[in-house]
Amino acid sequence: MGVVKRFRKIEKKRPVDGNTGRFWAAFSDAYTFGITLLVSMGLFGVVGYYLDEWVHTLPTFTVAFILIGIYLSFRVFIKDINRRGRVKNGQ
Repeated sequence: MGVVKRFRKIEKKRPVDGNTGRFWAAFSDAYTFGITLLVSMGLFGVVGYYLDEWVHTLPTFTVAFILIGIYLSFRVFIKDINRRGRVKNGQ
């Protein structure tokens, strides 16, 4: 029982900060966007590269597919933010 009482005292002394949740929510959004951007650029870039190799063109498809991946990443990110209501509520 001594350990439980000691843990409760430590838990009560810990400062409660309301901004910590907002920070981690923003960090999570930024991290998710970054991963989405990298994965979509990579996948679309690889598809564009192999399409260029198959058609024997300059890296036109690679660049085009990377730009499509960037566009789709931003689109998914903006839809996610709007769905959560952060833009609408001004938070």
